[in-house]
Amino acid sequence: MGDESLAAADMAYVYFTCRSDEVPSSSEGAHIVIGVEHWAMPREAEDNVKALKNAYATVAHSFSLAMAKELRCDKNGGLPPKPVLVPA
Repeated sequence: MGDESLAAADMAYVYFTCRSDEVPSSSEGAHIVIGVEHWAMPREAEDNVKALKNAYATVAHSFSLAMAKELRCDKNGGLPPKPVLVPA
């Protein structure tokens, strides 16, 4: 998703490049990082790490896509319409 994405049981980050008249940047575009984190993972959640990774990746993707659309990034910053939850 985007240029790069990372997910763990307590966080996820999406990196994408935005080329837009709304964003002052070089001709290569502005590099944007959106991240979500939880400082303390609940003990009951430790047993379902895959679900947590998917949840954090989904939130980070949704926020990143909304930001890309708001900034009018070319091709939505390379972000797909739905999160890709299968590791590359």
